[in-house]
Amino acid sequence: MDNQQLVDTVTKIIMEQLRGAGASCPTTPSVVTFGDVPACVLGSGAAVRKGTSPSDADGADYIVLTQAAFRAFHGGAIPAGLTGMASAAAATASPVCRSCSEFDLTGKKVIGERDVRALTLSAGASVRIDAKALVTALARDYVHSQGATIVR
Repeated sequence: MDNQQLVDTVTKIIMEQLRGAGASCPTTPSVVTFGDVPACVLGSGAAVRKGTSPSDADGADYIVLTQAAFRAFHGGAIPAGLTGMASAAAATASPVCRSCSEFDLTGKKVIGERDVRALTLSAGASVRIDAKALVTALARDYVHSQGATIVR
C-alpha cells in the first residue's frame, strides 16, 4: 500500500469515527491537538493538551489536527478524504512555510504539480528540495509561473 492509499484509509477511518460510527469514548479521553482546533470539534469531557511536535502525541487516546498541521507533518501531502472540507483559512495557510517565502519539500523523492500547488506560492518564493529529488515538468512550470524558484 503506497503512502497516499494509507493516508486515504486512515482519513476514512477517522471521518467514520467522528461521525459516530466508531467505538464509544473512554471515561475521560486524553486528546492532543495540533493547530488551532476549535473546542466544538472536541466536545466536552476530554483532557485536552496542545501538541507542538509528533512526540507530544505519545500516550494520548486521540490525536486531532488541522489540515495545515497534517500537511506540515507530511511534507505538503493533502489527504484526499479531506478535500473540500478544510476551512478557507486552512486552505490558504502555507503548510510548510518557513518565512512565507521559503517552502521546504526536502524528504520527498518526487515533486509533482499537486505538491507545489498546495504551497500557495508567491513571487520571490523559493521551494527547497533534495539534491536528487525528481521534479515533474508540470511542477517546475507551475513554480516558475508563480515567480518562485526551486532550490536544491
